[in-house]
Order: sequence, then structure tokens, then C-alpha cells
Amino acid sequence: MKKLMIVTHKMSGGGCERVIAQLLTCFARDGIECKLVTECGVPSFYDLPESVEQIYLTFDSTLPAKKIPKAYRKLRKLVKQEKPDIVLALPEKVNVWTVLFLLGTGVPVVVSERNDPHRHPESKIKRILRRLVYPFAKGFIFQTKDAAKYFPHSIRARGVVLDNPLDVSRIPARYEGERRQTVVAAGRLHEQKNFDLLIRAFARFYKTHHTYSLVIYGEGPEKEHLQKTASSLGIAGAVDLAGQSKTLLDDINDSGMFVLSSDYEGMPNVLIEAMACGLACIATDCPIGGVRSLLTSGENGLLIPVGDEDALYEAMCKLADDEAYASWLGQKASEIRNRLDETLVAQKWRAYLESICDK
Repeated sequence: MKKLMIVTHKMSGGGCERVIAQLLTCFARDGIECKLVTECGVPSFYDLPESVEQIYLTFDSTLPAKKIPKAYRKLRKLVKQEKPDIVLALPEKVNVWTVLFLLGTGVPVVVSERNDPHRHPESKIKRILRRLVYPFAKGFIFQTKDAAKYFPHSIRARGVVLDNPLDVSRIPARYEGERRQTVVAAGRLHEQKNFDLLIRAFARFYKTHHTYSLVIYGEGPEKEHLQKTASSLGIAGAVDLAGQSKTLLDDINDSGMFVLSSDYEGMPNVLIEAMACGLACIATDCPIGGVRSLLTSGENGLLIPVGDEDALYEAMCKLADDEAYASWLGQKASEIRNRLDETLVAQKWRAYLESICDK
């Protein structure tokens, strides 16, 4: 594989975008010519190698349905001009259009599912299109075995389950001093992440742990609702919706605990990074099994049922009241660095993509 093109929605921050940035770094370092094509004209939130050219299909911050045909005709023209050895498309919202508009170009397309396929893509039209056009893709990358099981055998047989790469050089050394009494979380402020559950559980926790605060990093459509929830529970002063941060890992490294409260996830990068930092982590055992593949309850973190406010409250109390136990869980969590080291994981991605090129 000498030339790779990756197609995505935009690089404005998020787990999928982090994976793309890390893969591009590894592939470019190996001498592969990489081009990154985004639907939207939004600069990358993450640093990209200088050798990687980012090409915008539009200069808009979003891509309305009426502009999809024009944008993807541009992609088709670009692919025929550049002649990459393979095109990798991710996440779900771009996969169907990439496969559809590149039919007949002779360039193999591999798609990667980055969330729960039962729920994503959210558009009913795209879900129908996925069922119709996915058989024309040459390969499939899934995050978990549960995600792969959603699809028919004919697709699973051409697919592979691959981990997310972790750039270990970005992870700060595990903090060894006295930790701040802070509960931290991060992600897009969207219903999927169920930060409402976290705020409600924290309100109960705060009644007996007044020295703690809750900090949630991220932006999204639920921000105003979450602010109102905190205010209605009388804890507005103890809850900080801190927005996006380019220094997130340094910001949270000395925190008391990390919480992932999502209703569903793929393989959440933010949890991987919090574990790699050595934070004691609480996470919902949500579909599609990505969290469970990273965290074993009582061994390197605490798993709780999805949407269970009582369990989340009790888990926070357990970590706050037993600092030695929390520290031990954090130490065990940090071992995720070895399993997901980006060099090893990126080699597996490359090997799979090259196997498709060779067919």
C-alpha cells in the first residue's frame, strides 16, 4: 500500500477523529502517501503530519442533504485523479455515500463502523442505503465482535475486529501525588453520553462529599439542558461544563475519578485515554461491548448497568471513600497502554488494508 485516502465527515474533535489522526501519523511515518478528505471545510482539531494533505469536499461546517451529490461527485473525481490504492471511510454517516459514489472506479473501499450499528447511522434513509450498498464494499473494520454480529455472514466474512490505536507518547505520566477531589467526564454533549444521569448521580454523591466537584469536558446540543439540570438540583456551583480542551489529558490527570455514563458506545477513546492516564474509572456496560472489552469490573475499573443512577452513585462513593482501592484500580487501568500501543495496532490496520489491496 503506497497511497491511502481516508474519507470522513470532519475533524472537529471526537473519538473517530482521534483514531484517524493517529493512523495517519503512523502510516505517514511508514512512508505511505496519505490524503484526508472531509465532507466539511473544518480544520482538524487534532495535529496531523505535515505530509498529509487535507482536502475539503465543501467549505461548509455541515453537509446538508441537497449538497451530498455534488460533494461526492467531487470525491469520485478526486479518486479517479489521485488513484489511491485503497479508500478507508469512517464513520457511518460517510460510509454509505463513499461506497455508492465510488462504484465503478476500480478503487477498493473499506468501511469502518465506529458506533452501535443498531442505532447508527441515525438517519433511516442511510440505514436502508447501508443495507443496499455495503455488499459492494471490499472490506469492513469493526470495533467489537458484537458490532460485527449485527451484519449478515457475507459481510462478517470479509471483516475484521480491530482495536483503536493509542498514542502512548501523548499520555502523561501517571500522577502519583494527592489527587484533586474531582469527578471528570468528557465527550460530546449529546443524549447518547447521558451526562444527565451523571449529574443526577453526582447531586446525590455531593450531599455527603461536599469537597468534590464535577467537570465535564465537551460541547454539544445538550449543554443548556445539562446546565438547567445542575441548577434544578442545586449543584450549579459544583458542576463545570468546561468545553473542549486540547490539553484534556493534562487537565484530568490528577483527578479523583473518571466516569463514562453513555447509553451506547463503540470503543470509547476517552475511556481508553483516561485508563491509560491511570485514573480510577467507572463506566456503563453499554452496547456494543467496547467498554466491556477494555474494563473488567473490580480488576481495572468499575462497570455499572446502563442508566443505573443508584449503581453510579454507589460506585462514586466507593472510590471516594477508599482512596487506596481507587489508586490500585487506576494502576491496573494504566496497563491498557501496552495492549493498545499505536505502533502495534496501526500495524494490524495496515496489514488488513494491504490484504484488501492484494485481492
